[in-house]
Amino acid sequence: MSSIAIPLASTWVAQSVAVGAAIACSVTAYALLVRRARRAPGGRSVGAGHVVFFAAGIALLVVTAAPPLAPLSDELLSAHMVQHVVLADIAPALFVLALRSPLLPLGLPPAALRAVARGGVLGPILAVLTRPVVALGLWIAAQWLWSVPALMGATTQHDALHLLQHATLFYTGLLLWWVVVDPLPRERRRPGMGRLAVLGASRAATAAICLPLTFMGTTFYGRFVETTAARGLDPLTDQRLAGAAMCFLEFFVFGLAFAVVFIDALNREERADALARRAAGELP
Repeated sequence: MSSIAIPLASTWVAQSVAVGAAIACSVTAYALLVRRARRAPGGRSVGAGHVVFFAAGIALLVVTAAPPLAPLSDELLSAHMVQHVVLADIAPALFVLALRSPLLPLGLPPAALRAVARGGVLGPILAVLTRPVVALGLWIAAQWLWSVPALMGATTQHDALHLLQHATLFYTGLLLWWVVVDPLPRERRRPGMGRLAVLGASRAATAAICLPLTFMGTTFYGRFVETTAARGLDPLTDQRLAGAAMCFLEFFVFGLAFAVVFIDALNREERADALARRAAGELP
């Protein structure tokens, strides 16, 4: 995960400068990871199937930190909410897919693998953070916390707070999608239906945010009323657009992820059944 770019601060000029440096470091680290994995035995399966997801994630982070979305996110609630969905859901999912097995097991140096193993220095911490209840709880807490009107308004005026907001959304998103995708080989794989339950619970949590924004008849975010009106737009219409856009993106992601995880769960069960039958001598 260290090869992933960090979401940046609120002023789009500062974002553009910082995101360029972060992306340069991330791309370099990821290229080294892929190169090492490709040279390892069994590394031929690492390639375009991983890199495409990484490139797409990087592209989305650039979009969130550059015009027109970055400056608009400080003025329009709709742009702000779209930015949040990208940072908390779409980009993290792409990065987890980009880091899935066998990339990390083959690409990380032995010392790093030992550190993140169950008995390593970081192993116990990672084990706790990637428990479904913990990852889901942290993600929901970040979604609801940063949707508090007073707190969201403050992030548009203070770059450091906006940086904290984006980082929190992004990294809790990584934890959530790590649980849902379950990208690393382990002795016990997470049951597919359990991962679908986590995914469904996360969508229910965001529905508690986007549905009121879509259908309520009063504005919640006073900070955006003046800036929206200055652009000649109706603040309530912008709020409803924010809720509708958020709901659409969240449930579009849910539909795709549900199909992928469901098919993966079925395939895992078929493979486990085949192995059991082979071990019992029923298959050659």
